[in-house]
Amino acid sequence: MLRMDNIKKRLILLGIIMLTAAFFSGCGGTYGRLRTNPEITQVFLQKQMLPGYNYYYDGRAAIPYAVVGIKDDYVFTSKFWTPIEKDSGQFGRLLDWLYGSDINDPRGAEILDPEGNPIGIWFSAYTYTRVQFGPEKQVNVFSPYTPSRHSIL
Repeated sequence: MLRMDNIKKRLILLGIIMLTAAFFSGCGGTYGRLRTNPEITQVFLQKQMLPGYNYYYDGRAAIPYAVVGIKDDYVFTSKFWTPIEKDSGQFGRLLDWLYGSDINDPRGAEILDPEGNPIGIWFSAYTYTRVQFGPEKQVNVFSPYTPSRHSIL
């Protein structure tokens, strides 16, 4: 009887381990990162929209958390980012009112894929976020804002 109890415990433990491994392998995704680049900072400070990029902002139009430009051969799958219309004047207004810019100077960065290749550009007072890649050049840039943070320092 004692031997059967040990076998059951081991099977349950093995099942838990397998479910945990399956969960993390399926949800892990492939991640990129940001790499600070002073040249990108200057591009945004000069309010230039580079050709070959589609632009989006995260947050409210009156006070966005971040602005990104994603190369136009990538599919931007982020749900809560809003497209910025080119030649509308909206781009410059968004950059003037970035959240946190009264505390930290906004910085530009390259958005890199898992191999380190640039696929986009980033501008925000926040210096980090998650960048997740899916199949067929899909990219998801997470909001840098977390409601539980009391500041961006």
